[in-house]
Amino acid sequence: MHYKRLNITFPSDLANQLRKEIPARTRSQYIANAVKEKLYKEKNLKKELIKSYKANAKLYEEINKEWETVDLESWPE
Repeated sequence: MHYKRLNITFPSDLANQLRKEIPARTRSQYIANAVKEKLYKEKNLKKELIKSYKANAKLYEEINKEWETVDLESWPE
């Protein structure tokens, strides 16, 4: 695997906690794993939301139709 050096900044309290909790020679791997996990979760969340919206599209359409008259009544002419 190829590695690339990055210069990043952290809030002081988070940097201090990282230094305290994670040994010096393992911090890069720890941060890489945390970022990888976060990206994976965000990617899967987007996929799950899209899947859910598609699966429930008909239900959402029916709900919108039920409220359409109420929405239109509240607008002044």
